[in-house]
Amino acid sequence: MSLCLPTYVVIDASTSMKPHEAVLNATLSRLHYNLATNPRVSEFARVCVVAFSTDVHVVIPMSDMEQVPAMPEVICGGRTEYGKTFDRVRECIEQDVDNLARQNFSVLRPTVFFLTDGGPTDANWQNPFRKLVDRDWPRHPHVIAYGFGGARRDVLEQVATKALFIADGSDTESALSSAITGLLNTLIASSKTGQMQIATDVKGFEYVQVAQEYVD
Repeated sequence: MSLCLPTYVVIDASTSMKPHEAVLNATLSRLHYNLATNPRVSEFARVCVVAFSTDVHVVIPMSDMEQVPAMPEVICGGRTEYGKTFDRVRECIEQDVDNLARQNFSVLRPTVFFLTDGGPTDANWQNPFRKLVDRDWPRHPHVIAYGFGGARRDVLEQVATKALFIADGSDTESALSSAITGLLNTLIASSKTGQMQIATDVKGFEYVQVAQEYVD
């Protein structure tokens, strides 16, 4: 039975990202290309891409990236709604883990890569987040957060359960590219060992160990 890591790339597509929309889409295309051309990684890490702003859009549902012809374009605009994003990711996990198990995969604990350049615009996001990472829910995911631009470290310290990366500069486009590289390196390393191996050396980011890291 093959191991499978359900992977969620959850990326901020709010108005503050609009000036960086072209780079965001180019970076997501690079993510797709690197996964699609590395069969071992695409077989191990099944990937769902979610873009969030005022609404939440599943850009690519849980897929083997080798089977995805191209990354759809993401359009930026709207508020930075964390709560409904965490609700939607929880729904996806519930459905995706069942589907993967039916395909006879040995499903590892899901991992959410959360990339944002801003703080939440909704006041009550903590309740949906607590439901997502509730340890009484057998499918609660690891959350690895990357913050850049106007992202709030104090908020992301509450969101990250496994690792946190905070950009050490204000260049959003370089940070976005580096974050995707770090994400890819984590998936590549994890595919080699069959368990989560976080690439902690991410150019332009400070790696912050997370105090509430959950025990598997």
